[in-house]
Amino acid sequence: MAEDIFYFNPTCELAIANGSFSYMPPQLLRDFENDCAALPFVFASSNDFILTETKPSYEFLRELTDYGFQMPVFAPMKELMAGSSFNQLLPWGWSPAAHFILKSLKDKCSPDFKSSPVFNWHEMHKTLFERKTSLAFLVTLLENHPLNFFLKKECTGTMVTNMAEIEILLNKQFPLVLKAPLSSSGRGIQIIRKADLNTSNRQWISGVLGQQGYLVAEPYLDKRMDLSFQFHINDLGEPEYLGYSIFETNTNGQYKSTLIHPKISKLLPDEQFRTVNDMIEITAELITQNLSQSIFSTWHRGLMGIDAMIYKDEKDLKIQPCIEINSRMNMGILAMQAQKYLHPQAQGKFELFYGRKGAFNHFAQRTTIDRPLKLLDGQPFSGFLPLTEPDASKQFGAYLLLE
Repeated sequence: MAEDIFYFNPTCELAIANGSFSYMPPQLLRDFENDCAALPFVFASSNDFILTETKPSYEFLRELTDYGFQMPVFAPMKELMAGSSFNQLLPWGWSPAAHFILKSLKDKCSPDFKSSPVFNWHEMHKTLFERKTSLAFLVTLLENHPLNFFLKKECTGTMVTNMAEIEILLNKQFPLVLKAPLSSSGRGIQIIRKADLNTSNRQWISGVLGQQGYLVAEPYLDKRMDLSFQFHINDLGEPEYLGYSIFETNTNGQYKSTLIHPKISKLLPDEQFRTVNDMIEITAELITQNLSQSIFSTWHRGLMGIDAMIYKDEKDLKIQPCIEINSRMNMGILAMQAQKYLHPQAQGKFELFYGRKGAFNHFAQRTTIDRPLKLLDGQPFSGFLPLTEPDASKQFGAYLLLE
């Protein structure tokens, strides 16, 4: 059976914004990609490959295998180039740089993959990642389905191209959320909490406008819960709904963690969670319908996520059904995939770690002692489970911490 090749490049949005086939992310982000290069193993089968120049140790892989995970082959580019044939290439996200890095493997792929719309980079692929496309999808969704629990149309974002337009919006209302056209995990967001822009705000705005040409400005909502609808676009361009993940962010909207087997009843007051369940179910169905008639059905293939938000509008809970569309793999779908190997009653979080070189190793050693992994019915149930191998050279890591 032909195999798939996975490649971890979470800086794909930065690469798209840069536009160059030779783009190289800043050193810190390169360290993140290298330290967590093995992470897509969660999606893979034993027949697949993970492109990584540093292979995890036999002991680490053996431990994950004992917990039920399927272990693919971890191989550097040189070994993959020596292979005969593969099915498809599955980077975290496509970009001009990803196409350049993987170009020597393309001829070895299946005819079906070679005829796929993602086989070569096209300018429309950039459009898939831009916030103006997410905004247009949201507006269409609201127009097609004017439900009373959806975000009001006047609360959708506005595209702005200069400082004066932002100041006009601030005179009408603040806080205001400004978002760069291409960014990920909340890294391209500024929350303007006062009516006047300070020097730092102006520098950030000028930088984004200079590089990407516009920003999206949105009203600040009284958030109660972050969630992401997860989909797979198949070879025919048909969207399949996979479920939703619930995640946590910091006060600036940057990604922190994804909940494992989340229970909405624990996150919201008892009298509200049943209503929210219904809202989520209906929203997922409507988004699926709209995706099938969108440019994502034409130009995207593979996994994707649509971030959303439950918020309070006066007395009622409502849903912002499309904050942004991530036309790539994401940490939410990775956590959903990982939890398939856990005990059905296990709860906790999937989290990323960042610290000094070697800090993840110390964190893992300490947490393994404080929160040893325990099994129930042969499956991980509670405690600490690293998904990337801790060692003295790494700054970054990924792990599950189960209650």
